[in-house]
This record gives sequence, C-alpha cells and structure tokens, in this order.
Amino acid sequence: MTAELDIDFTSGRAGPGNPFRISGDGLSSALVICRAEPDYPLIYVNRAFLAYVGYDYAEFCEKTGGRYAEIIHPGDRELVQKSVDEAARERREFSAEYRVLKKDGGTVWLREMGRETVSGDGQAITVSVCLDMTGEVALREQVKRRGRELQSLMNSLPCGICRVTADEEMSFVYANTYFYSIMGCSPAEAVELGLTSVEKYSYPQDLEMIRSTVRESIARGRAAFELEHRFVNRAGKLAWVLVRCHHDPAEPGYLTCVLFDITLRKRMEEDLRLSEEKSRIAFQHTDKIMAVYDPVSHTLFQTGDAAAVLGVPTEMPDVPESFVANGLVAVESVESLLHFYHSMQQGIPSGSASVKLKTGSRFEWFTGRYTLIFDAEGKPQRSIISYENVTEQHEKELAYQKWIQTFKDQQENSIGYYEFNLTKNIYEGNERRNSGALPEDVKSFSGTVEYISSHYVYEGDLPEYLSSFDREKLLGKYYSGQREIQIEHRRFHADGSLFWVVASIQLIPDPFTKDVKAFILVKDIDAQKKKDLELRSLIELDALTGLLNRGTVVSRVTELLRQGPTGAEHGLIMLDLDNFKLLNDSRGHQFGDEVLREVAESLRAVLRRNDLCGRLGGDEFVVFLPHIPGGPELEKRLGVLRGAAAKDYGEGLSITGSLGLARYPQDGVTFAELYRKADMALYEAKRRGRDRFVIYHPDLED
Repeated sequence: MTAELDIDFTSGRAGPGNPFRISGDGLSSALVICRAEPDYPLIYVNRAFLAYVGYDYAEFCEKTGGRYAEIIHPGDRELVQKSVDEAARERREFSAEYRVLKKDGGTVWLREMGRETVSGDGQAITVSVCLDMTGEVALREQVKRRGRELQSLMNSLPCGICRVTADEEMSFVYANTYFYSIMGCSPAEAVELGLTSVEKYSYPQDLEMIRSTVRESIARGRAAFELEHRFVNRAGKLAWVLVRCHHDPAEPGYLTCVLFDITLRKRMEEDLRLSEEKSRIAFQHTDKIMAVYDPVSHTLFQTGDAAAVLGVPTEMPDVPESFVANGLVAVESVESLLHFYHSMQQGIPSGSASVKLKTGSRFEWFTGRYTLIFDAEGKPQRSIISYENVTEQHEKELAYQKWIQTFKDQQENSIGYYEFNLTKNIYEGNERRNSGALPEDVKSFSGTVEYISSHYVYEGDLPEYLSSFDREKLLGKYYSGQREIQIEHRRFHADGSLFWVVASIQLIPDPFTKDVKAFILVKDIDAQKKKDLELRSLIELDALTGLLNRGTVVSRVTELLRQGPTGAEHGLIMLDLDNFKLLNDSRGHQFGDEVLREVAESLRAVLRRNDLCGRLGGDEFVVFLPHIPGGPELEKRLGVLRGAAAKDYGEGLSITGSLGLARYPQDGVTFAELYRKADMALYEAKRRGRDRFVIYHPDLED
C-alpha cells in the first residue's frame, strides 16, 4: 500500500507531534494516516482531504483536536470503528462508507479504503485513501426512494404481481403484497411453509397444463400469453386465478406475471353452467327447443340437435327471409313467420306464433314464443326463442273439432246423442230427443248405460249391448287403436213395439287433457235393417225349411273352426231321413215338402242357442254342435236329434233319422274333413238298419 501511494515515512523532522515526513500532497485522492489507537490520532491528511471538508490544515487540527474520529459524523463512528477493528484482527484491508463533517456545517460522504500497518519506527498506524461519493450516495438514495415508491405502487395494485423463473419449478423471485393476499398468507409464512414456487401453490391436476402452456409459449416466441388455473390457498380452499405472463427475450430465464383472482367469476360461470344445464334438461323434459336470435344481425343460433329438426345450420343468417327463400315455410304460414321475427327486430318485448315448417319431406306445425333482452340503452340485443312441434296436437284438435261437427250434423236424424269423458266416467251432455232422454240424476257413462239398458234395450240383445258398452273394454279398445265401434240392437218404442237402431261410438282423445272422450250417436235403422234381414234370409236360408242353406252352413262352420279357442271340442252331425223316398212317392212331393218343414221345425226346437242347423239338399240335414265334449252328454244330444227326426203319418208310413258324427279336433280340423267322416258314420248307421246314430272311428275307413 505504501508503494501504491508513494509515501515516504521518515522519522524526526516533520514537526512537533509528527515524527514522519510524508509526501502525499501530490495525490488527487484524499489521504488519511492515523495511529491505530482509539479516536484515531491524526498523523497526516493531504490537501485533497482538506478540500473535501473545506478546512486549511491549522483549522482542521484545531477543529478535530488532532483526532480523526472527531471529523466523522457521530452516527457513523461506531460503524467505522467496527470495520477497522475487524479488518485489523483479520489482517486485511478495510473499507467503509461514512459521512464526515464539513466546515460549513454540512457533510460529505466518503468511501475509505485502507489497512493497518507499521511505520518505520515500529508504530502501528492506519493508512487510508478516501473518495468523495456524496453524489453517488445521493443517486443511490434517489434510486432507493424510487424503489420504495415503486414497491408501494406495486403493493397498492389490486392484482398480484410476481416474477418467477422460467423453468419447470417456476420459483418466485419477487411477489407483491396483493399476491400473498390472494394466496392467503404473508411473505414470511410462505417462506416458512416452503411455498416458494408455482409448483408448490398450484392445484396438482392443473400443474402439467401450466408447464406445457409456458413451454409452448416460450418456444413459439410469444412475448405475452395467459392461462387460468386453480390453486389451494393457505386456508385449504380451492380458488381460481387468471395469469397474464410476459416473457422478455432479453431475460430469457424469467417470467413477469400479473394475477387476478377470478374465483367469484368461475363460481358464477359454474352457477350459470348449472342453470343452463337445468334449463336444457327442463327443455328436454318438455319437448321444447331453444334458440337465440340476434335482431341486429338477423342471425339465428341453435344447437346441433335443434338445427337438425329443421335441417338448417346451427348459425343461420338472414332470418326470417332465408327461411322463406329456402322453402322451409308453408305458403299459408309465411306471413305469420315474417311477423314473428319482424316483431323482434322492432323491439316488441315478446310474442308468439303458430307456423307450418318443413321437416324432412313434409311440413309440420310448430308453436313458438320469444322474449327480448335489451341493452342498457333499451335496444334489443338478443331474443330467446322456445318452440315445439305441435303437429300431433294440431291434428288432434282438428280431428276433435271434425268429429264434434260431424256428430252434430247428424243429430237431426238421430234419436239420441251423448257426450262422455270416458276416462273420468263423466256424462257431459246430450240432445234430449225421443227415447234418448235421460233423467237429471244420470251423471256418468256407467249410469247412462245402466239406465238405457234397463229401459230401452230388448232383453235378447242385452248381453251383446252391455259387453259393447262396458267402459273398461271401450278404454282397452281405444288404447289398442280401435277408435270407432258400432252395435246394432233392438229397442222399445214408447208403445212397447221393437225397432232396430245402430249406436255409433267415436273414441277421441281430448286435445287439451288427453282424456278419452266418447261420442255416441243412436240412429233409427229399423226400415233398412228389416230389408237387410229379408235379403239376408234369401241369401243364407233354405227357401223350403228356413234352415241355413248349404253354402251358409259351410262358411259359418268354417269360420267357427278358424276362430275357436284352443282346446275346444265340437261335433258335426250328418242326418238323413229313413223311408223319406217311399213317403214322398206315395203321398206326393207337396206332402214330402211339408214333412221336411216339420222335421226342420222339430230340429230347431231341440237345438241349443249357439247350435247351427242346415239343409244340404233333399232329405239330408247337417247339425253343428259347438263346445260339446265327448261322452254321455254328446250321446244324449244325438238321441234327442234322432227323436226329433222321427214322424209317424199312419197307414204304415213313418220316417226316422239316421245320424253320423265326426268330432273336432280328433277327427278333423276343417269342414271338409269332418263332413267326410260324419258321412262315413252315417253310411254305417244306414248299414246297421237305420234309426240310429254312429260316431266315427278309424275302423270305418277299412
């Protein structure tokens, strides 16, 4: 150090109290030499130092009393003493920044650099070079003040600001007060808990997304980018932040980030999502479709499923005109559709319409409603539209009105018209004409049926009438698809005479409640019915005996066999009169015809209600016994029929009957099979001597 300062220490002739001769005035830097003792007794200061403090040498010595410590600012003396003592103990150079007192009462900042050494006479001294750094300190203080102001500004911002390393861990280099308030802890607590990086704060499921976003953005040279992610705050609660990041290529190892707490916004978004989901599900349950219309741009927005209903894009411009131009609206609905959308464009708050729109290859009816949403200035911004396909409902209403009108038109020619709610068993009214009148206390469908059946319906038709008008059966027919029922039956006039009527029942769903409505119209068909019965007799009956003719017997038996329940047993009987040819030849054909009529009447008298009897031709008859098992009962019936055929005309002339029986299903399942086998049994009865019956068995085939 001595060589660097070019100082020559020579003892003895420098003056009182200064045993050294020092040549330091030529230095541009301030030079101070003191004894290494308390208060640092002065040995030498050069002109450069005196210039710093504004004293001449004599004034300086007088002011300090020869002790360098006196010129040091009191607030810095301890710091200087400590720096020098520590350096001396460690035998190294010391350095200190401190203030010294100037003559004019001010201070000047010095940076002292020196070390303790030994003079030529063996005395411990400190030799220091001092530089004026007042300007530097002032600049430094200004920087610190600006830094404090910036720090205060950063801490006052309503957002988190941090600087992190641009690596996988993303360690925090700096974070402002608001950042830690978002995280729910203080800076000290964060350090104590080891929350020193983005990795430590972030929600685990979001961490890879954060890293990949940062990696990709930096790799693509993006100076600014943003992301949203979750984190767990100090209280253990999940929260959301929006992070806007800045990456400066000049400092590639760091990211500057601004954070905004968006937990409330995310909660609102989730609430909105749930609300929209609830609305969507509600719309699914009501079969309604939702759309959004922009009345400013004339654009219709729909989901994929909703757009598919009409076969249009999810974002459809130029609505409603594009609907018309593309042929999506039926001609009769164009005006209604245009008015519906133009009302939105004109700012009318709400409205509705029913229009016919094209779906696939056909037009269907839709009803729609809208509600406008306005901006702060009262201008229409969006319109929420809900619509649904009401084709089925519309058709039901038309059918309902059609049937009501049809029945009302026919009332003038009816004897009774009735309306019922069949589902709720309620009588809703009728036109009280002739025998259709009902007492005031009849208030139900069941009550109406009971009253009419007991007062008007012929007892022979009651079973069929009550079965046809059974409420549960009618509802069953409706739900199985049968909507129209007719029943012909006989009723009593007021004078007790019978006449034929037809009751027409129409089962129609109520278009508003979906209850089943029953409309019943009763018309007098007596004249026509009698003509039909007369014609039917000519067609179906044997002209001589009044029994069924051959063709009718074959068709009816065939139908009964086809429709009969599984497991049923029937019998087909062939009956031939014995000795009829002898009687016919001896008494004449007219007498023979009378005999045939008498036999026919006798057979009718012994038949059961559902038995069939017909004449096949000549003296050959056929009898069909439905639902009769084999055994004694069957044989008893055969005996009764044989007896009915027996007639004695005196003078040795009489007739008897021979019968042959085939059973269903043992002997056959068709009329042809049963007829053939019954005829074989009849032939056997004739062979055995007549006036008897034979039941078919396979041995007859031999």
